[in-house]
Amino acid sequence: MNLRFCILLFAISLSFSSYGQSRFSTLEELRKELKDCPEKSGSSYYAYPGPLQNEYTPVPNGYSPVYISHYGRHGSRWVTADSRYTAVLDVLDSHELTEYGKEVRKRLEIVWQDAKGRSGDLTRRGERQHHEIASRMFDNYPSLFRGHANISAVSSTSRRCMMSMMAFCEGLKERNPLLKIHRSAHERDMIYINYESPELKAFTSKTGDFWKKTLTPLIRSSIDPSRLIKNLFVSDLEDDIKYDFFDGLYWIVSDIQNVELGNLSLYDLFTDEELFTYWTCQNLKMYATNGPAPFNYGVTRNSSRNLLNQIVKDADEALSGGDITVNLRFGHDSALIRLLTLMGIAECNANVEDIQQVSTFWQDFRITPMAANLQIIFYKNQVGEVKVKFLLNENEVTLLTKCETGPYYDWNVVKRFWGY
Repeated sequence: MNLRFCILLFAISLSFSSYGQSRFSTLEELRKELKDCPEKSGSSYYAYPGPLQNEYTPVPNGYSPVYISHYGRHGSRWVTADSRYTAVLDVLDSHELTEYGKEVRKRLEIVWQDAKGRSGDLTRRGERQHHEIASRMFDNYPSLFRGHANISAVSSTSRRCMMSMMAFCEGLKERNPLLKIHRSAHERDMIYINYESPELKAFTSKTGDFWKKTLTPLIRSSIDPSRLIKNLFVSDLEDDIKYDFFDGLYWIVSDIQNVELGNLSLYDLFTDEELFTYWTCQNLKMYATNGPAPFNYGVTRNSSRNLLNQIVKDADEALSGGDITVNLRFGHDSALIRLLTLMGIAECNANVEDIQQVSTFWQDFRITPMAANLQIIFYKNQVGEVKVKFLLNENEVTLLTKCETGPYYDWNVVKRFWGY
Protein backbone atom coordinates (compact mmCIF):
# COMPACT_ATOMS: atom_id res chain seq x y z
CA MET A 1 0.00 0.00 0.00
CA ASN A 2 1.57 3.30 -1.06
CA LEU A 3 2.33 6.32 1.10
CA ARG A 4 -0.26 8.57 -0.55
CA PHE A 5 -3.05 6.13 0.24
CA CYS A 6 -1.82 5.77 3.84
CA ILE A 7 -1.84 9.54 4.25
CA LEU A 8 -5.37 9.69 2.84
CA LEU A 9 -6.52 7.08 5.31
CA PHE A 10 -4.77 8.98 8.08
CA ALA A 11 -6.68 12.15 7.20
CA ILE A 12 -9.96 10.24 7.12
CA SER A 13 -9.17 8.66 10.49
CA LEU A 14 -8.63 12.06 12.04
CA SER A 15 -12.24 12.96 11.31
CA PHE A 16 -13.37 10.29 13.77
CA SER A 17 -12.65 10.78 17.46
CA SER A 18 -12.32 7.07 18.16
CA TYR A 19 -10.42 7.44 21.42
CA GLY A 20 -13.01 9.60 23.13
CA GLN A 21 -15.99 7.75 21.72
CA SER A 22 -14.67 4.47 23.04
CA ARG A 23 -14.52 5.91 26.58
CA PHE A 24 -17.29 8.43 27.15
CA SER A 25 -20.59 9.42 25.63
CA THR A 26 -21.55 12.09 28.18
CA LEU A 27 -19.91 14.62 30.44
CA GLU A 28 -21.78 13.05 33.36
CA GLU A 29 -19.75 9.84 33.09
CA LEU A 30 -16.54 11.86 33.11
CA ARG A 31 -17.78 13.91 36.07
CA LYS A 32 -18.37 10.72 38.02
CA GLU A 33 -14.89 9.43 37.26
CA LEU A 34 -13.27 12.60 38.57
CA LYS A 35 -15.57 12.68 41.58
CA ASP A 36 -14.52 9.12 42.46
CA CYS A 37 -10.85 10.02 41.92
CA PRO A 38 -10.35 13.78 42.41
CA GLU A 39 -6.61 13.34 41.84
CA LYS A 40 -7.39 13.03 38.11
CA SER A 41 -8.78 16.57 38.14
CA GLY A 42 -5.17 17.68 38.64
CA SER A 43 -4.60 17.41 34.89
CA SER A 44 -0.89 16.84 34.22
CA TYR A 45 -0.31 16.68 38.00
CA TYR A 46 -2.02 13.30 38.22
CA ALA A 47 0.42 10.82 39.74
CA TYR A 48 1.37 7.84 37.57
CA PRO A 49 -1.25 5.08 38.10
CA GLY A 50 0.93 2.24 36.78
CA PRO A 51 -0.02 -0.02 33.87
CA LEU A 52 -3.74 -0.70 33.51
CA GLN A 53 -3.20 -3.66 31.16
CA ASN A 54 -2.47 -7.01 32.78
CA GLU A 55 -1.85 -9.09 29.66
CA TYR A 56 -0.36 -8.14 26.31
CA THR A 57 -1.25 -9.32 22.83
CA PRO A 58 0.94 -12.35 22.00
CA VAL A 59 4.02 -11.64 19.90
CA PRO A 60 3.68 -12.85 16.27
CA ASN A 61 5.20 -16.28 15.69
CA GLY A 62 8.90 -16.25 14.96
CA TYR A 63 9.56 -12.75 16.33
CA SER A 64 11.72 -11.85 19.34
CA PRO A 65 12.41 -8.46 21.00
CA VAL A 66 15.65 -6.87 19.78
CA TYR A 67 15.45 -3.18 20.77
CA ILE A 68 13.47 -0.63 22.79
CA SER A 69 13.05 3.08 22.07
CA HIS A 70 11.68 5.07 25.03
CA TYR A 71 10.62 8.60 25.94
CA GLY A 72 9.56 9.28 29.52
CA ARG A 73 8.24 12.32 31.30
CA HIS A 74 9.88 13.13 34.63
CA GLY A 75 8.17 11.63 37.66
CA SER A 76 6.14 13.28 40.41
CA ARG A 77 7.50 16.66 41.50
CA TRP A 78 6.74 19.64 43.68
CA VAL A 79 5.01 22.67 42.10
CA THR A 80 7.52 24.33 39.78
CA ALA A 81 8.52 27.45 41.78
CA ASP A 82 8.61 28.63 45.39
CA SER A 83 6.83 31.79 44.24
CA ARG A 84 3.77 29.76 43.30
CA TYR A 85 3.39 28.72 46.93
CA THR A 86 4.24 32.08 48.46
CA ALA A 87 1.85 33.96 46.16
CA VAL A 88 -1.07 32.01 47.65
CA LEU A 89 0.24 32.34 51.21
CA ASP A 90 0.76 36.09 50.78
CA VAL A 91 -2.91 36.55 49.88
CA LEU A 92 -3.97 34.58 52.93
CA ASP A 93 -1.58 36.48 55.19
CA SER A 94 -2.61 39.92 53.97
CA HIS A 95 -6.37 39.49 54.52
CA GLU A 96 -8.54 38.64 57.50
CA LEU A 97 -9.42 34.95 57.51
CA THR A 98 -12.47 33.04 58.67
CA GLU A 99 -11.98 30.22 61.19
CA TYR A 100 -11.99 27.78 58.27
CA GLY A 101 -9.48 29.99 56.47
CA LYS A 102 -7.14 29.89 59.46
CA GLU A 103 -7.32 26.09 59.56
CA VAL A 104 -6.59 25.89 55.82
CA ARG A 105 -3.64 28.25 56.31
CA LYS A 106 -2.14 25.82 58.83
CA ARG A 107 -2.42 22.92 56.39
CA LEU A 108 -0.88 24.99 53.62
CA GLU A 109 2.03 25.81 55.92
CA ILE A 110 2.79 22.08 56.16
CA VAL A 111 2.74 21.86 52.36
CA TRP A 112 4.98 24.92 52.03
CA GLN A 113 7.56 23.79 54.58
CA ASP A 114 7.84 20.49 52.72
CA ALA A 115 8.24 22.19 49.32
CA LYS A 116 10.40 25.18 50.30
CA GLY A 117 13.67 25.14 48.39
CA ARG A 118 12.66 22.01 46.46
CA SER A 119 10.08 23.44 44.06
CA GLY A 120 10.15 21.79 40.66
CA ASP A 121 12.35 18.94 41.87
CA LEU A 122 11.60 15.24 41.70
CA THR A 123 9.95 13.84 44.82
CA ARG A 124 10.55 10.43 46.34
CA ARG A 125 7.35 9.25 44.73
CA GLY A 126 8.74 10.38 41.39
CA GLU A 127 11.91 8.37 41.99
CA ARG A 128 9.90 5.26 42.80
CA GLN A 129 7.78 5.64 39.69
CA HIS A 130 10.79 5.50 37.38
CA HIS A 131 12.50 2.82 39.41
CA GLU A 132 9.39 0.63 39.11
CA ILE A 133 8.86 1.32 35.39
CA ALA A 134 12.47 0.29 34.77
CA SER A 135 12.02 -2.89 36.80
CA ARG A 136 8.92 -3.86 34.81
CA MET A 137 10.70 -3.13 31.52
CA PHE A 138 13.53 -5.41 32.63
CA ASP A 139 11.09 -8.19 33.54
CA ASN A 140 9.11 -7.85 30.30
CA TYR A 141 12.17 -7.90 28.00
CA PRO A 142 14.99 -9.65 29.92
CA SER A 143 16.87 -10.62 26.75
CA LEU A 144 17.69 -6.94 26.10
CA PHE A 145 19.32 -6.51 29.51
CA ARG A 146 21.63 -9.49 29.64
CA GLY A 147 25.33 -9.36 30.48
CA HIS A 148 27.10 -6.18 29.45
CA ALA A 149 24.23 -4.87 27.30
CA ASN A 150 24.75 -1.29 26.08
CA ILE A 151 22.07 1.24 26.98
CA SER A 152 21.90 4.93 26.07
CA ALA A 153 20.12 7.37 28.40
CA VAL A 154 19.58 11.03 27.46
CA SER A 155 17.84 13.62 29.62
CA SER A 156 16.57 17.15 29.38
CA THR A 157 18.80 19.53 31.30
CA SER A 158 15.99 20.00 33.82
CA ARG A 159 17.07 18.63 37.20
CA ARG A 160 13.85 16.64 37.70
CA CYS A 161 14.41 14.92 34.36
CA MET A 162 18.03 14.10 35.19
CA MET A 163 16.95 12.70 38.56
CA SER A 164 14.28 10.62 36.80
CA MET A 165 16.96 9.23 34.48
CA MET A 166 19.13 8.34 37.48
CA ALA A 167 16.25 6.57 39.24
CA PHE A 168 15.38 4.62 36.08
CA CYS A 169 18.98 3.57 35.47
CA GLU A 170 19.35 2.59 39.11
CA GLY A 171 16.31 0.34 38.73
CA LEU A 172 17.98 -1.41 35.79
CA LYS A 173 21.41 -1.69 37.43
CA GLU A 174 19.90 -3.24 40.53
CA ARG A 175 18.62 -6.04 38.33
CA ASN A 176 21.88 -6.41 36.40
CA PRO A 177 24.96 -4.55 37.72
CA LEU A 178 26.89 -5.48 34.56
CA LEU A 179 24.81 -3.22 32.31
CA LYS A 180 26.78 -0.52 30.49
CA ILE A 181 24.67 2.64 30.63
CA HIS A 182 25.91 5.85 29.01
CA ARG A 183 24.09 8.91 30.42
CA SER A 184 23.86 12.34 28.80
CA ALA A 185 22.19 15.62 29.79
CA HIS A 186 23.71 18.32 27.62
CA GLU A 187 22.35 21.49 26.07
CA ARG A 188 23.08 20.04 22.63
CA ASP A 189 20.50 17.29 23.31
CA MET A 190 17.75 19.87 23.87
CA ILE A 191 17.41 20.43 20.13
CA TYR A 192 15.31 17.28 20.09
CA ILE A 193 14.61 16.13 23.66
CA ASN A 194 12.42 19.17 24.42
CA TYR A 195 12.54 21.40 21.34
CA GLU A 196 10.01 24.19 20.85
CA SER A 197 9.86 25.72 17.40
CA PRO A 198 9.46 29.50 16.94
CA GLU A 199 5.97 28.83 15.56
CA LEU A 200 5.03 26.87 18.68
CA LYS A 201 6.36 29.58 20.98
CA ALA A 202 4.33 32.18 19.11
CA PHE A 203 1.15 30.11 19.29
CA THR A 204 1.49 29.33 23.01
CA SER A 205 2.47 32.86 24.03
CA LYS A 206 0.07 34.35 26.56
CA THR A 207 0.00 37.48 24.44
CA GLY A 208 -1.05 35.51 21.36
CA ASP A 209 -4.52 35.54 19.83
CA PHE A 210 -5.51 32.10 21.10
CA TRP A 211 -4.84 33.07 24.71
CA LYS A 212 -6.32 36.56 24.51
CA LYS A 213 -9.40 35.71 22.46
CA THR A 214 -10.18 32.14 23.50
CA LEU A 215 -8.41 30.49 26.42
CA THR A 216 -8.24 33.25 29.04
CA PRO A 217 -11.85 34.46 28.46
CA LEU A 218 -13.08 30.86 28.60
CA ILE A 219 -11.33 30.19 31.92
CA ARG A 220 -12.62 33.43 33.42
CA SER A 221 -16.18 32.67 32.33
CA SER A 222 -16.04 29.03 33.47
CA ILE A 223 -15.08 29.46 37.11
CA ASP A 224 -16.59 31.48 39.94
CA PRO A 225 -14.16 31.88 42.86
CA SER A 226 -16.73 33.64 45.06
CA ARG A 227 -17.80 30.57 47.08
CA LEU A 228 -14.18 29.68 47.86
CA ILE A 229 -13.30 33.29 48.74
CA LYS A 230 -16.32 33.61 51.05
CA ASN A 231 -15.33 30.45 52.93
CA LEU A 232 -11.76 31.60 53.50
CA PHE A 233 -11.93 35.38 53.92
CA VAL A 234 -13.99 37.71 56.07
CA SER A 235 -14.20 40.26 53.24
CA ASP A 236 -14.30 39.93 49.48
CA LEU A 237 -11.13 40.17 47.33
CA GLU A 238 -10.42 42.16 44.18
CA ASP A 239 -11.39 40.35 40.97
CA ASP A 240 -7.85 40.02 39.63
CA ILE A 241 -6.63 38.55 42.91
CA LYS A 242 -9.57 36.13 43.06
CA TYR A 243 -8.77 34.32 39.83
CA ASP A 244 -5.03 34.11 40.39
CA PHE A 245 -5.60 32.89 43.94
CA PHE A 246 -8.06 30.21 42.76
CA ASP A 247 -5.60 29.05 40.11
CA GLY A 248 -2.63 28.95 42.47
CA LEU A 249 -4.55 27.05 45.11
CA TYR A 250 -5.83 24.55 42.53
CA TRP A 251 -2.30 23.55 41.51
CA ILE A 252 -1.00 23.30 45.08
CA VAL A 253 -3.96 21.12 46.07
CA SER A 254 -3.53 18.96 42.95
CA ASP A 255 0.18 18.44 43.60
CA ILE A 256 -0.16 17.09 47.14
CA GLN A 257 -0.66 13.60 45.66
CA ASN A 258 2.91 13.76 44.34
CA VAL A 259 4.66 14.34 47.67
CA GLU A 260 5.07 12.45 50.96
CA LEU A 261 2.65 14.17 53.36
CA GLY A 262 0.75 11.24 54.79
CA ASN A 263 -3.01 11.74 54.76
CA LEU A 264 -2.92 15.51 54.37
CA SER A 265 -5.44 16.73 51.79
CA LEU A 266 -7.00 20.02 50.75
CA TYR A 267 -9.67 18.77 48.39
CA ASP A 268 -12.34 20.02 50.81
CA LEU A 269 -11.52 23.52 49.53
CA PHE A 270 -13.26 22.84 46.23
CA THR A 271 -16.58 21.36 45.19
CA ASP A 272 -16.63 18.44 42.76
CA GLU A 273 -18.05 20.73 40.10
CA GLU A 274 -15.36 23.37 40.62
CA LEU A 275 -12.63 20.76 40.23
CA PHE A 276 -14.27 19.29 37.16
CA THR A 277 -14.86 22.64 35.50
CA TYR A 278 -11.34 23.90 36.09
CA TRP A 279 -9.89 20.62 34.87
CA THR A 280 -11.80 20.98 31.59
CA CYS A 281 -10.13 24.38 31.13
CA GLN A 282 -6.64 23.03 31.81
CA ASN A 283 -7.33 20.01 29.62
CA LEU A 284 -8.34 22.30 26.77
CA LYS A 285 -5.14 24.27 27.25
CA MET A 286 -3.02 21.11 26.91
CA TYR A 287 -5.08 19.91 23.93
CA ALA A 288 -4.69 23.24 22.14
CA THR A 289 -1.10 24.13 22.93
CA ASN A 290 0.49 20.66 22.73
CA GLY A 291 -2.06 18.23 21.32
CA PRO A 292 -3.94 17.50 18.09
CA ALA A 293 -6.36 20.45 18.18
CA PRO A 294 -7.35 21.33 14.60
CA PHE A 295 -7.19 25.01 15.51
CA ASN A 296 -3.43 24.90 16.17
CA TYR A 297 -2.89 24.03 12.48
CA GLY A 298 -0.31 21.32 13.17
CA VAL A 299 2.11 23.77 14.79
CA THR A 300 2.45 21.66 17.93
CA ARG A 301 3.06 18.28 16.32
CA ASN A 302 5.50 19.72 13.80
CA SER A 303 7.61 20.98 16.68
CA SER A 304 8.37 17.34 17.56
CA ARG A 305 9.85 16.46 14.18
CA ASN A 306 13.43 16.68 15.54
CA LEU A 307 12.54 14.19 18.27
CA LEU A 308 10.91 11.76 15.85
CA ASN A 309 13.89 12.09 13.50
CA GLN A 310 16.19 11.09 16.35
CA ILE A 311 13.98 8.16 17.32
CA VAL A 312 13.98 6.81 13.75
CA LYS A 313 17.73 7.39 13.34
CA ASP A 314 18.59 5.64 16.62
CA ALA A 315 16.31 2.72 15.81
CA ASP A 316 17.69 2.17 12.33
CA GLU A 317 21.25 2.25 13.68
CA ALA A 318 20.39 -0.31 16.36
CA LEU A 319 18.61 -2.56 13.88
CA SER A 320 21.45 -2.44 11.36
CA GLY A 321 24.08 -3.86 13.66
CA GLY A 322 24.56 -1.21 16.34
CA ASP A 323 25.38 -2.33 19.86
CA ILE A 324 22.67 -0.32 21.66
CA THR A 325 19.76 -2.46 22.85
CA VAL A 326 17.76 0.32 24.56
CA ASN A 327 17.53 4.08 24.00
CA LEU A 328 16.10 5.89 27.02
CA ARG A 329 15.06 9.55 26.83
CA PHE A 330 13.73 11.71 29.68
CA GLY A 331 11.84 14.95 29.14
CA HIS A 332 8.52 16.66 29.67
CA ASP A 333 4.79 16.14 29.23
CA SER A 334 4.42 18.80 26.54
CA ALA A 335 7.10 17.20 24.35
CA LEU A 336 5.56 13.76 24.81
CA ILE A 337 2.08 14.94 23.84
CA ARG A 338 3.45 16.61 20.72
CA LEU A 339 5.36 13.45 19.81
CA LEU A 340 2.30 11.21 20.26
CA THR A 341 0.31 13.58 18.06
CA LEU A 342 2.95 13.61 15.33
CA MET A 343 3.29 9.82 15.46
CA GLY A 344 -0.44 9.40 14.96
CA ILE A 345 -1.09 7.38 18.12
CA ALA A 346 -4.84 6.85 17.81
CA GLU A 347 -5.63 7.09 21.51
CA CYS A 348 -4.12 10.59 21.62
CA ASN A 349 -5.35 12.10 18.36
CA ALA A 350 -9.02 13.06 18.77
CA ASN A 351 -9.91 15.79 16.29
CA VAL A 352 -12.51 18.03 17.97
CA GLU A 353 -13.58 21.39 16.55
CA ASP A 354 -15.98 22.33 19.38
CA ILE A 355 -13.90 23.40 22.38
CA GLN A 356 -16.81 22.61 24.70
CA GLN A 357 -16.59 18.93 23.68
CA VAL A 358 -12.83 18.42 23.96
CA SER A 359 -12.88 16.85 27.42
CA THR A 360 -15.18 14.00 26.36
CA PHE A 361 -12.77 12.94 23.62
CA TRP A 362 -9.30 13.77 24.99
CA GLN A 363 -8.15 13.61 28.62
CA ASP A 364 -4.69 14.79 29.58
CA PHE A 365 -4.51 12.74 32.79
CA ARG A 366 -4.75 9.54 30.72
CA ILE A 367 -2.01 10.59 28.32
CA THR A 368 0.67 12.35 30.37
CA PRO A 369 0.39 11.87 34.12
CA MET A 370 3.60 12.28 36.06
CA ALA A 371 6.15 9.70 34.80
CA ALA A 372 4.17 9.14 31.58
CA ASN A 373 6.16 7.09 29.10
CA LEU A 374 6.18 5.84 25.53
CA GLN A 375 7.90 2.53 24.83
CA ILE A 376 8.39 1.35 21.26
CA ILE A 377 9.28 -2.34 21.31
CA PHE A 378 11.04 -3.72 18.22
CA TYR A 379 10.83 -7.40 17.24
CA LYS A 380 12.75 -9.24 14.53
CA ASN A 381 12.35 -12.67 12.91
CA GLN A 382 15.00 -14.96 11.44
CA VAL A 383 14.81 -13.41 7.97
CA GLY A 384 15.33 -9.90 9.36
CA GLU A 385 11.77 -8.55 9.18
CA VAL A 386 10.97 -6.05 11.93
CA LYS A 387 7.71 -5.33 13.70
CA VAL A 388 7.04 -2.71 16.36
CA LYS A 389 4.54 -2.33 19.18
CA PHE A 390 3.72 0.92 21.00
CA LEU A 391 3.09 1.12 24.73
CA LEU A 392 1.81 4.34 26.29
CA ASN A 393 2.11 4.26 30.06
CA GLU A 394 2.82 0.54 29.66
CA ASN A 395 -0.49 -0.09 27.87
CA GLU A 396 -0.81 -1.14 24.23
CA VAL A 397 -1.91 1.64 21.85
CA THR A 398 -2.46 1.78 18.11
CA LEU A 399 -1.59 3.92 15.11
CA LEU A 400 -4.19 5.76 13.06
CA THR A 401 -2.86 4.17 9.90
CA LYS A 402 -5.17 1.63 8.26
CA CYS A 403 -2.28 0.12 6.29
CA GLU A 404 -1.98 -2.47 9.05
CA THR A 405 -3.94 -3.48 12.11
CA GLY A 406 -2.16 -3.25 15.45
CA PRO A 407 -0.78 -3.60 17.94
CA TYR A 408 2.15 -5.03 15.92
CA TYR A 409 3.23 -3.06 12.84
CA ASP A 410 5.81 -3.56 10.12
CA TRP A 411 8.60 -1.05 10.85
CA ASN A 412 8.97 -0.04 7.21
CA VAL A 413 5.23 0.63 6.97
CA VAL A 414 5.41 2.75 10.12
CA LYS A 415 8.28 4.79 8.74
CA ARG A 416 6.44 5.42 5.49
CA PHE A 417 3.39 6.45 7.50
CA TRP A 418 5.56 9.00 9.30
CA GLY A 419 7.02 10.26 6.03
CA TYR A 420 10.44 8.55 6.05
